[in-house]
Amino acid sequence: MKKSIFQELVEESIVLLKNEEQILPLKEKKVAFLGRAQIETIFSGNGSGASKSLANKNLLCECEKRGICAEAGLKQFYTSHQKNESEKFVIDGIDITNVENMNCGFMYEIFGKYQPMWTEYHIPEQLMQKAREFTDTAVFVLGRNSGGEECDRHIKGDYELTESEKELLEQVCCVFPHVIVVLNINGMIDMQWVNAYSAIKAVVFLGIPGEEGCGALADILTGAVNPSGKLSFSMAESFKDYPTAENFTWNKEQEDEILTYENYGLDAKANGSTGYTKSPVTVYQEDIYLGYRYFDTFRKQVLYPFGYGMSYTSFTILPKEMKQEKEEVEFITEVTNSGNYAGKETIQLYLSCSGTESEKPEKELKGFAKTRLLAPGEKQNISIRISMQDLAGYVETSASYILEKGKYQFFIGNSSRETIFAGEIQIREDYVIKKCVNRLCVQNCNVEHLQVLSAREGRKKVRMHEKKKEETDGLKEQERYDLLRDEMEQVKNFSIEQLAALCVGYGPGIPFAAFSKQEQPETILDGQGNPLTKNDHPVGAKGYVSPAMPEKGIHSIFYKDGPAGVGTGAWPTAMLISCAFNKELWEAFGNAVGAECEKKAVDVWLAPAVNLHRNPLCGRNFEYFSEDPYLTGICAVQITKGVQENHPVRVCPKHFAVNEQETYRRGSAKKRYDAVDSILTERALRELYLKPFEMLVRDAGVSFIMTSFNKINGVLAAGNRDLCTHILREEWNFDGVVVTDWGDMDIVADGGDAVAAGNDIVMPGGPPVIRQILQAYQERRITRKDLERSVARLLHVLKLFEKGERI
Repeated sequence: MKKSIFQELVEESIVLLKNEEQILPLKEKKVAFLGRAQIETIFSGNGSGASKSLANKNLLCECEKRGICAEAGLKQFYTSHQKNESEKFVIDGIDITNVENMNCGFMYEIFGKYQPMWTEYHIPEQLMQKAREFTDTAVFVLGRNSGGEECDRHIKGDYELTESEKELLEQVCCVFPHVIVVLNINGMIDMQWVNAYSAIKAVVFLGIPGEEGCGALADILTGAVNPSGKLSFSMAESFKDYPTAENFTWNKEQEDEILTYENYGLDAKANGSTGYTKSPVTVYQEDIYLGYRYFDTFRKQVLYPFGYGMSYTSFTILPKEMKQEKEEVEFITEVTNSGNYAGKETIQLYLSCSGTESEKPEKELKGFAKTRLLAPGEKQNISIRISMQDLAGYVETSASYILEKGKYQFFIGNSSRETIFAGEIQIREDYVIKKCVNRLCVQNCNVEHLQVLSAREGRKKVRMHEKKKEETDGLKEQERYDLLRDEMEQVKNFSIEQLAALCVGYGPGIPFAAFSKQEQPETILDGQGNPLTKNDHPVGAKGYVSPAMPEKGIHSIFYKDGPAGVGTGAWPTAMLISCAFNKELWEAFGNAVGAECEKKAVDVWLAPAVNLHRNPLCGRNFEYFSEDPYLTGICAVQITKGVQENHPVRVCPKHFAVNEQETYRRGSAKKRYDAVDSILTERALRELYLKPFEMLVRDAGVSFIMTSFNKINGVLAAGNRDLCTHILREEWNFDGVVVTDWGDMDIVADGGDAVAAGNDIVMPGGPPVIRQILQAYQERRITRKDLERSVARLLHVLKLFEKGERI
């Protein structure tokens, strides 16, 4: 039977972290399975990253199908104790995986409630001893599915093992001499215990694999497939080792632990946060030193480095040639399978700079490629090409991307810690690659009080920049309007009310609209009492469609979550699939996603999510690809190409931007908390957190982008003109539609302010937001031209769906 693309992708994504005594692949097929996740296998995350498996699969079942004989006593014990699967997904009586029915508001109060992980069952000693008589090998499946939308994870009993997990682990390692640990987890956990028990011979990162992942893991355990995944993130030895450990709020239950402006000597009022009982912040003091950029630059020990992953075979990597042309550099590397199993290896290219005026991380990933399946003794030459422009860094003082004078050395390897010198380039003068304007800078009131991490100085002060009027290397305003000439002509006779009604989603704009039995108006009425807009999509749920005016040729489009599925099953999640380092498979995955969207009549897939892994406690790391912006961008670009080039479906990357903390990202009206303010330097913003979005605009031709709830240096992202217009449209030449995240009427950006900033559609919208927009028009905070521009952009992207023959 032909494997699905989902299983193939998981096979190449699973990471073998430890394999002492070559315990894997299994030689003896008799195994004792322990841990609830063997049967209650976790297939998806929570919130918009949730999905329900439509297949009756679990890890134990799939292993048995492949000839692994599970010890009967333990199997019976776990089977009899299994809880109803639906209980894992129900909070306050609401099925949180039924996300298509959730629009906004109270939804976030539900998602924002921390749900601790299950308790592992105590195994009777007699049962354990009987299992030991059957086999000397145990597979302990460790599950983790805490955190999610509006809710970050906790340290005790989450990042760290629960007490019941510790007890079970101790019991297993005392009874069985050979223990294989499978990590069925939605984020990083403390792993110091791996080396504390000599019985632990192997560790496998499975992540959140979707419903086809169990079969993939079973094939790897049996040796039918050789693991080739590489970590897309760094695993430190402990939580305190992460550079963000002290600058990340995660526990809503501990009010006094919520970081605010005052914790950093900053003034909430000066930052524009007034009238709140708390004004949360997350300060990016690590600056450009995120993940391996920090660990490698500051020579910090890690448990497993970025890019690391073992195989059942071994490879010899030999840099052969570096060829430099005017605009490009090519690296040829010879890879030889020097072991006894057929397998694949990933070649990673890192840049290390010295002698530049700006300080740089020790290493930055600049390219990668995966071999084909190599038989023992077989060789393959791998070519990696990079553009000289991609070597430039952002210099705040000149507001430019500059290829600075200095030495640029390149290293080839199979992790950030295992590299070989591959060549160098000497740049003898500065080259300005792109001229910009300082945007989204640290607010002047904060400059004297903030310091960020520096490899040269330890800590350095944040600089103040005055915005200048220099033009950027992008489209001018008139050129952007010229692109919409036909659409602007089409809307010039629309009334202000019609324009405002098209700048929102169609629906009542209230929490849980699809659950409500009470009829609520879904749009405003014209002078004759007729609805101005309607929903004419065949299946799109209210709150998740744009409004239609069929008499004007404007039809509804249907937006749907999410990254892990659209209702046709559970897909592997981003944190796992990024470990494949396989561009072709990512594109094939996108093609499969596009096909599933087409089946469900979904026009806009609300994904990929391209925020970065800044802190291991982020509740949505499973939904994000990596700590590295380049890897994140490439993965997202390839998936997007697969979706958009083969189907009448568009993607909507999110959350634009700097949404790496879920705790109070949108504040709390109930507690009168402001939305969290992400405070960071312009350089870190541009080089790290905006980079994946820029790559998607430049290399994948995205037509939609979703703004985030949080503030960026004091301004809500959805109401931030620097972000939504000056950078996105003027610098990057984006000509599509910007939609807000699905908010409601409390802390998130006012509808009028959002449109003025460059958001075109405020979601889920409805009459409340239409009224906000009309009020903003009356108060002259927005103009008719602003409204016409947003509606014209919507009409422009609607043309993309005309070939789909459904709209």
